[in-house]
Amino acid sequence: MRRAALFVALAALLLISPPLAVLAAVLYAARYYIYAYSALWRQLVKCELYTPALSALGAAGALLSPYSGAAKALLLAMGAVAVYLAPTMPRLSRAVSVLTLGMAVETPAKPLVLVLAVAVAYLAYRRSACGFICQRTAAAPDGDVYYDARLGLVCLFAKGGRDLHSFFVKLGGSYIRCFYSICRKVNEEAFRRGVGTLDRYLPEPAAADFKGLIHFVGPPEVALKLVERYFGAGVAYGAVDAPPARLASLSSASPEVAVAVLETALGLTPEQTALVKDLLSRRSREEAAAWSLRYPWLRPILELWNGGAEPRGVAKSALPGRLGLADALLYAKAKNVPLVTDSGEAAQMAAGLGITVFLIADRPRGNFVVVGPTSLEVGGRRAEVAAGRFLAQLGGELYADDL
Repeated sequence: MRRAALFVALAALLLISPPLAVLAAVLYAARYYIYAYSALWRQLVKCELYTPALSALGAAGALLSPYSGAAKALLLAMGAVAVYLAPTMPRLSRAVSVLTLGMAVETPAKPLVLVLAVAVAYLAYRRSACGFICQRTAAAPDGDVYYDARLGLVCLFAKGGRDLHSFFVKLGGSYIRCFYSICRKVNEEAFRRGVGTLDRYLPEPAAADFKGLIHFVGPPEVALKLVERYFGAGVAYGAVDAPPARLASLSSASPEVAVAVLETALGLTPEQTALVKDLLSRRSREEAAAWSLRYPWLRPILELWNGGAEPRGVAKSALPGRLGLADALLYAKAKNVPLVTDSGEAAQMAAGLGITVFLIADRPRGNFVVVGPTSLEVGGRRAEVAAGRFLAQLGGELYADDL
């Protein structure tokens, strides 16, 4: 109904004034572009007046130039380009404006003027003014946010920024897409489809960001792959499969670390802990073996005294039961590598020893890593994680990367 009424109005206007009807039709066809540029120009004027004034001066210089014919057409085109580029590429717009002014002047010293114009244009381009400041960020800043979907960057339009010709932005309640500085209003669906998922704009984590107990929502083999990628080595325990090996030796670990691990994993009493600490400080397996004749609970500890292979990559202790847990914790603590397990008890023990733990879980909570494809609520926002990627919340910050 609305389009029919518009068609009737244009037909009536065509009968009254054909040129005015053509102008109205052109404006209607370009309404999404006009709206986008007016919104972007308002953003530019709010930020600074230097670029708008210079682009307007360049356009005025082209209009008032005494040249005619092809030279005049070239100047008008350059002036229009300067105005056109100002909201998205203000630095380039300033340079084009200065060049337009230099070319528009008719003077006997034209070569000198052109050389001077090129120099001033370079200075205008280099001068700090408003532009786009972009970065990967775990939380979008307040205000009108621009998304560089090609590079996965979140940008703000502020002083000290750079030019950006392709982006998506929500200004007020409207969505705008710019592609090589051709900007138009789009609907919300096109905006969200173009911006993509949240994980594309998050920074990549470093090994130092993985600390403490981390709930891993995904296949255990992916957790092992992640651990090997960031840490080079790791330890598996419980139902998590990895190549079996003897991992660590009490004789090669510091007595303090060894005692802390044995006390936690084997549940030693204070008296037992004191004896083990004394034996470890003497570094004598023979003496420990002699004491084991009197105290049978020392015999399992003797199995850990020597024989640690310290394998490369991710491995699992070949020892059974609690002895295997002690072997795994000792290796993880001594080598400062993570533990990957599906056992909540083992995870709590490891976390208490200061070991980084990836606990296989069914849902994200606390510090977590989620493997895509999936969607989840993060910080009040619905986040989509694409296939082949992971999203992590570590220490209150969000990170993402390819697997």
